[in-house]
Amino acid sequence: MSAEYDLIFVGGGFAACVTASRLATADPNLKILIVEQGPHSEDLPQVAVPGIYLSNMIPGSTTQRFHMSNPVEHLGGRVAVVPTGRALGGGSAVNSMIYARASASDFDEWKNVHKNPGWGAEELTPLMEKLETFQPAPGAPTHGSTGGMKGSIGNTTQFGLEALEVAKKYDPTRGSALDTNDLKTIDKWVLWPKWVDETTGRRSDAAYEFLYPVLKTNKNVAVSVDSDVNRVLFDGTRATGIEYTHNGQTLTAKASKLVVVSAGTLGSSAVLERSGVGAPEVLKAAGVEVIVDLPGVGADYQDHQLLKQAVYLDDSAETLDFAHGGDMPKIGMHMEEYKASGGKGLLASNGIETGIKYKPSAQELEGLSPEFQKFFAEKFATKSDKGLVWIAGSAGLLGPHDDFEPGAKLSMWCSMLLYPESHGHLHIRTKNVNDPLDFDCGFVRSPLDLEALRYSYKRTREYARRHPMYRGEVHQLHPAFPSSSKAAVALPPQTPVAIDAPDFTYTAEDDKLIDEFVGQTVSTTWHSMSTCAMKPRAKGGVVDSNLNVYGTQSLKVGDLSISPSNVGANSGATAGVIGEKAAVIIAQELGIQLA
Repeated sequence: MSAEYDLIFVGGGFAACVTASRLATADPNLKILIVEQGPHSEDLPQVAVPGIYLSNMIPGSTTQRFHMSNPVEHLGGRVAVVPTGRALGGGSAVNSMIYARASASDFDEWKNVHKNPGWGAEELTPLMEKLETFQPAPGAPTHGSTGGMKGSIGNTTQFGLEALEVAKKYDPTRGSALDTNDLKTIDKWVLWPKWVDETTGRRSDAAYEFLYPVLKTNKNVAVSVDSDVNRVLFDGTRATGIEYTHNGQTLTAKASKLVVVSAGTLGSSAVLERSGVGAPEVLKAAGVEVIVDLPGVGADYQDHQLLKQAVYLDDSAETLDFAHGGDMPKIGMHMEEYKASGGKGLLASNGIETGIKYKPSAQELEGLSPEFQKFFAEKFATKSDKGLVWIAGSAGLLGPHDDFEPGAKLSMWCSMLLYPESHGHLHIRTKNVNDPLDFDCGFVRSPLDLEALRYSYKRTREYARRHPMYRGEVHQLHPAFPSSSKAAVALPPQTPVAIDAPDFTYTAEDDKLIDEFVGQTVSTTWHSMSTCAMKPRAKGGVVDSNLNVYGTQSLKVGDLSISPSNVGANSGATAGVIGEKAAVIIAQELGIQLA
């Protein structure tokens, strides 16, 4: 590989794959280098085959990096584990493939509240369309039909179909919709779409759909995988290239036009700090010379927070428990079916089948605290497109199966807090790429978040126990209610309760046990963002609306870390549109016409 390039991308994740491929396609003469910490992903089965995606999470995984938080006071001193994609394609290559878009008001806040012209929903919607091919409804408003990322409903089991029917009957005021990813519709149950190509059954990820086709035809685009970027190199405050390590060698590469840091939320802020851009007290403590005093770097870490509960299903249920639990003979059998059928069957899905962006009704809010009601009125009441939590039901338990009998059929029901009030921070401790970070995940620091998760646990539980295949609750994934409680865990064998059966009632003591359960089990959703926020420098911003790092020249950040505020959805689609917008910005600056 040459050591001289026009553009260098630090990281080869979702956004970088989109941005680099768009620019390389528009101007094949551009010399581009992408430096990725992980391996190539094109031919890895755990990337390509949707149903075995959890194998990216096993100990010793080469496709993810596992970050450990500082002990969390509000989790009883527990350490949170936050995995990040570590392969070409980033999170899009290893995540749970949930297709979920933010709401229009989320992006309008980026534009209007955080002062970023060009980043509102009206300007970004054409780029969302450009990114995707939405297979359930080609030509649907706001959706694309020619983009690389394929969104589909995918394989749906009887569990998923019945879960949708139960939700519609139990909750008729909410009902269902065909699409809640149109930037405005919430509070409707749907069969949830996935980043899976319905024609091939393969995961649709950014490296496979965008970057690899370019690499096969354009020799001016180079990729260095299994490489750690130590720092960005500067001439004064102008970025001139990078220093990185590959196969034990420390190398440098020069960028004549631009360095784009796109290493993800837990990578990009650390790269900037190792390069001398950040809060002086952080840099000096790590032994790094201060080049730019920019205290916003790493100062605001955000992540959705996930609460899981689980139930047993009837033995007749089709689930992905065999794959999630690592039953190799059954995985092999289903893999043969998957290959022979051209990508059909259970392995063509992630098993996450039905869901809703849930917004409490006025009646439901009456049961919550005055403080929460005030918070809700300020943040949600006037925003018709903002839900409080995402609730979803899965055909299979997402996680270890060591505590269950072989062949057990399970369902995990999740509630994900969409706009947490609890934030944290992320800073380097040393110059070493692989040393642990000073990582405050912030989970449930705010009592409002705890109350929202307690509430969502109760609501989610009611849907799960009405499902026709329900056979009892998994005690490990429920609070430790005493047997005398009216909310006691219903151990198997059970039958589903009637649609019109009364909901559980909870005492103050039950609520305390739910709060303990939240502290013991709440986890990341892999949706880290905001450590290099795109907002005014005086407000703690790191980049401006053109993604330029304040106080520097020829240096941009382009990934989820630039999100100035959270979005009410799984973050993959947002990472993709950031990649598209970055391509537009850079092309304009270089005088390139994008296709």
